[in-house]
Amino acid sequence: MSEHDHTTLAGLLELARDRLEAGLHDKDAAARLPVLATRDAQGWPSARTMVLRGFDPREWTLDIHSDADAAKVLQLTDGPRAAIHVWDAEASLQIRMRAHVVRLPHEEEKVFWEDVPEPSRAQYGAVPPPGTPIAAADAWRPNPRPARFAVLRARILRIEALHIGEIHRRARYEREEGWQGSWLVP
Repeated sequence: MSEHDHTTLAGLLELARDRLEAGLHDKDAAARLPVLATRDAQGWPSARTMVLRGFDPREWTLDIHSDADAAKVLQLTDGPRAAIHVWDAEASLQIRMRAHVVRLPHEEEKVFWEDVPEPSRAQYGAVPPPGTPIAAADAWRPNPRPARFAVLRARILRIEALHIGEIHRRARYEREEGWQGSWLVP
């Protein structure tokens, strides 16, 4: 459990930030695997668990990697709005975020590609592309290609943090010249 003072708006936001940062450095941290929700072409929610690959606590941006042909990349190209969710049982903390998500330019992605371990590269360039119906579970093959590697950067615009304790506390923070917080009924 954290020593943050989650009874104050500043303390609860700091707790959320630190738990997100832990997800970047600790493979066992809850924030290592956030849920990213987008909207599909029919308007339905589409959620999936991702691996957190970057977090900038000053800018409040999250980075995730994807195959460029995955549905989420196309969905975010059509509408760059997403929701991101983390449930951190150790901290008794739910973090819900609204974000504007963009794909980085290919030249920037090349720098990230260099840091992707060789075994992980197989995830970027499957034939046929991710989500394609296939006749059998193994009717696809890896074909690692840098051109199919995408880095998605989520700029957090709103955060809702819910701390579950003896007294539940919930707050919403809007990005306006810094973070402006207000308490909500849990």
